[in-house]
Amino acid sequence: MLFLFFALMTFLEKIKVFLIDIIILVVSFMKNNILILLGLLFISGTFYSQDESEQLYTRAGFKTGINYATITGDITDVDPRVRMHLGAVIEFPVTSRFFIQAEPMYSAQGYTITEEGVENKISLNYLVLPVIGKYYMTNTLSLETGIQVGTLANASQSQEETSDEFYNSFSNTDYSWVFGTGYKFESGLFFQARYILGLTNINDLDALDIDFKHSIMQVSIGYLFKTKNNRRLDNKI
Repeated sequence: MLFLFFALMTFLEKIKVFLIDIIILVVSFMKNNILILLGLLFISGTFYSQDESEQLYTRAGFKTGINYATITGDITDVDPRVRMHLGAVIEFPVTSRFFIQAEPMYSAQGYTITEEGVENKISLNYLVLPVIGKYYMTNTLSLETGIQVGTLANASQSQEETSDEFYNSFSNTDYSWVFGTGYKFESGLFFQARYILGLTNINDLDALDIDFKHSIMQVSIGYLFKTKNNRRLDNKI
């Protein structure tokens, strides 16, 4: 029993350190992208003031899910990795059918490369901010597309000790195009399926003349909290 107690305490300590690291990284990322978020708030407020009788409401929530991540380009013998993502969701209304959604998230990505018969699992973890336009075709089904900017938080590999040189071999900033679909229930529970197409060559070594980009299939589940007098409670979209 004592062994189980110490094992549980060790596990909880690791979880605490992990969450603290994420909070620090998110705060840093939000500082660097505060102008984007302020711009979204300004746009949202502008549309509110245009017609108070058609006032819509911003909703916030959270999401998590699976990344089926790999890379495309000049590198061969690459296999995908199943990783995860989690973060916040803020849905800004523009019209009754069109919304802009910002999603500051922690996204674990990467790939597996085989060299001389040995697998090396590459982990590339990012703080990302997708800014997505959502068009509701029905009260629940939406088409979604937009741009995503990411900042590399850390990089590691399974076969060798990770060094600063390894981290510096990857581009610090990554841009991607996102498109997919979403389905939201009246309760606020929603599901998303997306493809994330990397636009940036993540190789940052001048001596290595190769090009490779992220390629990610993403499935998410999340929840948007209801707000007082929320328009969606009246089934008016």
